[in-house]
Amino acid sequence: MKALVFDTGPIISLAMNNLLWTLKKLKAEFKGDFYITPGVKQEIVDKPLNSKRFKFEAMQVMKEIKENTLTEYDSEQLRNKSLELLSLANNMFMAERNYIKVVDYAEMEVLACCLLVNANAAIIDERTTRTLVEKPERLKEILERKLHTKIAINRENMNKLSELIKNIKVIRSLELTVISYEKGFFRDYTPNIKNPQKNLLDGLLWAVKLNGCSVSADEIEKAISLEGK
Repeated sequence: MKALVFDTGPIISLAMNNLLWTLKKLKAEFKGDFYITPGVKQEIVDKPLNSKRFKFEAMQVMKEIKENTLTEYDSEQLRNKSLELLSLANNMFMAERNYIKVVDYAEMEVLACCLLVNANAAIIDERTTRTLVEKPERLKEILERKLHTKIAINRENMNKLSELIKNIKVIRSLELTVISYEKGFFRDYTPNIKNPQKNLLDGLLWAVKLNGCSVSADEIEKAISLEGK
């Protein structure tokens, strides 16, 4: 069975941009399962429900869960695997002989879920987790710039983690939005202005960027130019 596993960021980005409705259409096209983990549910539903600012967004997500667009995946195996990945990730980079916490439990829960359900991809907007999956050594440079100090790497832990998650593919809410655009989900939104399709896609991609998706302006321009061909 095909499956995608969603991190917190992409769902928040879609909710903040009134795009959660695209998930149902995407799931129908995908013909598979869309999973969230308990940690992600806590961040996008449980905590926001006790706030004023994001309560309505949490209710929108609850609707998608109720309608089975998003399915919560939980098991003892998930918890054990998440803790294993978390320990490796947070005991990988060291500054002044102290290990640096680079990820939280919920983020590793997403990757653990991907392994357990053999997911086609993890949907992750946050740069650190994506880099950890795709180019872990790149995090050393990022941390050195951020902390203004030399960073040492525990190669054993890096190699163990990389071996465990090497087959996980990561995509962002940006790519989901481009797919929704290509499928014609926004044909009713076409504005009556010059270059309507280009401006529509530009508006969509900048919206997800400004609500948390780690994507550069150059990447947005490239995506727009590719769609124009």
